[in-house]
Amino acid sequence: MARTAYRLIYLVVLTTVLVHLLVYPARWEEERLSVGLLAALHVRELAATLRALWRTGQRWQRYWKRRRRVQRATLHASPHWRAWIAQLLPDPEPLPWAERAAFAALKESVEGLFQLLPEATCAAWFRRLRWLGGVRCPYCDSSDVRVKDPHYRDHWHRYTCHPCSQAQGREVTFTDLHGTIVEHSHLEVRYWLWAAWLWVTGESIARIHKELSINRKTAERMVRLFQLAYFTLRFRLLLGGPVEIDEAYVIAGHKGHAGRLPLNRPPRRRGLKKPGRGTAQTDKVPVLGLVDREGAVYLIPLPNVQRKTIQPIVEWLVVQGAQVYTDEYDIYRFLRRLGYRHETVEHGRKEYVRGEVHVNTLEAIWNLLKEHLAVHHGVSKLYLPLYVARFEFRHNRRQESWGSQWLDLLHLAVRADGRYLRQMVREGRVKELCMIPGLEEA
Repeated sequence: MARTAYRLIYLVVLTTVLVHLLVYPARWEEERLSVGLLAALHVRELAATLRALWRTGQRWQRYWKRRRRVQRATLHASPHWRAWIAQLLPDPEPLPWAERAAFAALKESVEGLFQLLPEATCAAWFRRLRWLGGVRCPYCDSSDVRVKDPHYRDHWHRYTCHPCSQAQGREVTFTDLHGTIVEHSHLEVRYWLWAAWLWVTGESIARIHKELSINRKTAERMVRLFQLAYFTLRFRLLLGGPVEIDEAYVIAGHKGHAGRLPLNRPPRRRGLKKPGRGTAQTDKVPVLGLVDREGAVYLIPLPNVQRKTIQPIVEWLVVQGAQVYTDEYDIYRFLRRLGYRHETVEHGRKEYVRGEVHVNTLEAIWNLLKEHLAVHHGVSKLYLPLYVARFEFRHNRRQESWGSQWLDLLHLAVRADGRYLRQMVREGRVKELCMIPGLEEA
C-alpha cells in the first residue's frame, strides 16, 4: 500500500513538471526532448500505478471475503472450532480471467512508449552531447572541420577534416556517430536513449527487450555495451583517503553459454563451498573493495587475494601516503612499506571499531552487493566484473537523480572506444575486457 502511495505522489510530480513544460514553449532541443521523455515516463508510470492499484484492490477484496466467510462460519462455534475452521477455509480466488486481462492490457500499454520521442530531436540532442567542446576530428583531434552533409541519414551531420584530407590526398569524412557504440547500429538513436534510461533505472534485459520490441539478443548486446563503456572508463579518480580496503567472496561459476563455452564441460558446482578464502578457480571469486570515505568506491573481482595481485591495484588507485584502514589480514602488510599510513582492526578479537579505524563502510557495501547479485539467481564468473561494475556505477551515484545517472552513462557511451567494444561483443571476447590489466587469469 505504501508503494502504491509513493507511485501516486511520483505521478503527481511528473504531471506537474509535464504541464509546466507544455505551458511554456520549448526554446531548445533539450527542452523538446525533455517534454517527449517526460510524456513517455508519465504514461508509463500511469500504467504502472493503475496496475498497482488493481493489485491492491484485489488484495483487499480477498482479505474482506475471507474475513466475512470466517465470521459467518465461526459465529456460533467454540474457540477450538473457530481456529480449525479458519485454517480449513482457503482464501477465495478472484476472477482469474479478469485479473489476467487487466494485467495484459496494462502491460501492453507501457511498451513502445519510447516512440513518443521524435528521432530528429533525439539526434540533435545526441549530437550536442557528442560535441560538447566543439566538433573535432576523431583521427587528428583537429577543430578545422566543416559540415559536408547536414542531412546524412536524415538526422545526422557528415563532416570533412581539412588537415587529414591534405595529409592523405583525399577527402576524409566522419559523422556524429563515428567511434561510438551507436555507430553502424540498425536501431534509431531513440532506442539507445530509452535503453540507457531503462538500464540506469535497474530494468532487466527481458524488460528492455519487451519495451523496445526488439530481439532479446539485441537487448543483451546493448546492455553489454553500456556495461563495457563504464567498465573501461571507470578508474578516473584516485582515492585520497581515508581509504578502507577489504575483500569479500562471491560464489560464481560457469553458467550456460557464458563466454561461448561448450556445454561438454563439467557442471557448475552448487551448494556449500569449502570454508575459508577462495579463488576464481574454486568458484568463490574474491572481490577487492577500495572506498574513499569522502569519494568513490571501486570493486574489483580478482583471481586470488595474494599480495602480488593486490599491490599493483593499490599503487594504481590510492594516492601515495594516504591513510588506509584494513582488517588484520597479513597480505596488507606491504602498505606501510610503500609509504601508506596503515592502521588495522582485529576482527578475530571482536574489535570492529577503534575511533576512526574501521572498515564498516565496506562491510555495508558487501551486503548491498550481495543483495544486488542475488536478484540474478546466479552469475557467471566470466561476466561477474560487469555485474559488479553496474552496482559500482549506481552506488557511486546513489545521491544523484536518475536523470543525472542517465547523462553520465551517455557521456561514457560517447567517449568509449565504440568500434573496439562492438567487435569484442560481436566476437564473444568480453571476458578479455573483464580481466584486470597486468594480472594473471585464474
